[in-house]
Amino acid sequence: MMALLLQIGPWLAGLVGLVVGLFMRQQAKATKAQAAQEVAETKQKVAEQSTAAAQAGADSAKERIHVENEIAARPSGDAAQRLRDRWSAD
Repeated sequence: MMALLLQIGPWLAGLVGLVVGLFMRQQAKATKAQAAQEVAETKQKVAEQSTAAAQAGADSAKERIHVENEIAARPSGDAAQRLRDRWSAD
C-alpha cells in the first residue's frame, strides 16, 4: 500500500496542483474582469458629470448674456431711477 502511494503520490500532487492552478487562474480572470467593469463605470460616471458641468456652464453663460443684453437695452438713467423709487417707498 505504501509503495503504491509512493508511486501515485507525485502524480496525485501534480493533478491537485493543476486543478488548484486552474481554479486560481479562473478566479484571477473574474477579478480582472470585475476591475475592468468598475473602471468603465467610473469613466462613464466622470463623462456624465463633465457633460452636466459643461451644460450648466453653457446655461449660465446664456443667462448672463441675456441679463447683460436686457440691462444694455434699458435707458441710461433707469437703474438710478429705480433705486430712488425703492428708497422713497421705504
